[in-house]
Amino acid sequence: MNIQAMKLFLQVVEWGSFQKVADQNFISQRAVSQQIKKLEEELGVLLFIRKHNHIQLTAAGEYFRQRCELIIDMMEDTVGRVKNYKAVATRQIKVGYFSPFDAALIRERLLALPSETAFTMVEEGIEHLTSDVIMENLDCAMIMDDYGFKRNFEELGLSTVTLFEDTMGFGIGKRLGIAPEVSLNDIKSLPVIYYSPENSNYLKEAFLASLNREMHTFDVQRVNSYEQMQMLVSLGEAVAFYPIKLAKHFSNPTEPIQYVIPKDYRSRRFTFKLCYRSKINNPTLKQLVKLIIES
Repeated sequence: MNIQAMKLFLQVVEWGSFQKVADQNFISQRAVSQQIKKLEEELGVLLFIRKHNHIQLTAAGEYFRQRCELIIDMMEDTVGRVKNYKAVATRQIKVGYFSPFDAALIRERLLALPSETAFTMVEEGIEHLTSDVIMENLDCAMIMDDYGFKRNFEELGLSTVTLFEDTMGFGIGKRLGIAPEVSLNDIKSLPVIYYSPENSNYLKEAFLASLNREMHTFDVQRVNSYEQMQMLVSLGEAVAFYPIKLAKHFSNPTEPIQYVIPKDYRSRRFTFKLCYRSKINNPTLKQLVKLIIES
């Protein structure tokens, strides 16, 4: 399977016709049909239901369409970044983050660095970020600490500096009609979701550690899209845990979500920190850490 085959498949989806795609690419309809058939054989599923003068995506085809769009966008973004990469830049720094909230926090500090600085930004789960810093794949990364449990980063050869302190609470869809004076009992029947860009149990374990033992029956699930999390919470299909101050600051005023701390929840204060290897060899990282300490 290759990118060109995926692009041809997406063209067929868009045009709804093998012949139109063939005309657009100056190839025969037979060539288009063979390419789609080859994809189906490779995947072991039908991508289209073929009818007289009409084709329709199967459920598998719709899922494949979504993944193709994601893969192609990622590839094109990667190619563009590589072509524009400032290989000769005198200042470079590779930074990781795990959510829109910590990304916004570190962005403010990165903007204070000299304009000639070249940035590589990576979004990953917290466990992955920590290991990438240790393995020197990243210069530094944003992590969350002091929530439910506290990690000993010094044992890993890492240092940290605190950017922001917040309190964890819940986002609840306004359409549920639950008053601001909500209790955990009011929401215990709903799934509790959290966003992480990849498989990660760190936030789940931290959340459960913050609850009384009798509340560990909550169904805690990960979603891999922040937009999906906001949609599910808005529709009242789930609740989610958020950094309350940041969520209120960055939320859309028209968003149908209320951010609250349940009256029987031991609201936990926690910290957003930048972690990095204790021995700093990158002068740009050294400057970033200094900016954070002095801010």
